[in-house]
Amino acid sequence: MNATTVWELLGLTGIILFFAGLHMLWQAREEFFFWLEEYFRLLRLSVHRVAAATPADAAAESAARPRVQRKQTLRIVLGMVLAFVAAPMLLTVGLLMVWLTRRGG
Repeated sequence: MNATTVWELLGLTGIILFFAGLHMLWQAREEFFFWLEEYFRLLRLSVHRVAAATPADAAAESAARPRVQRKQTLRIVLGMVLAFVAAPMLLTVGLLMVWLTRRGG
């Protein structure tokens, strides 16, 4: 097995990891929308807290919404890391090394 083949396999592993990360994000899409909604809720609360006449108004609005126990947060984080960090790094290193070995460098 020559050096080019090893680097091509590294690039192929990057592509596979990218699709694995996308698959994990697709499986946790409901959780992703939950966290997006939660972020905007907290942003809205922070804006209302600044504009509220008393801190009790903001606290009452915060307490009015029931807390839902959510899972699969790790799946979202792992999917994002695989798809947007690990896979592009492996693919870039693999392509760069293939280019360097074929170039003669």
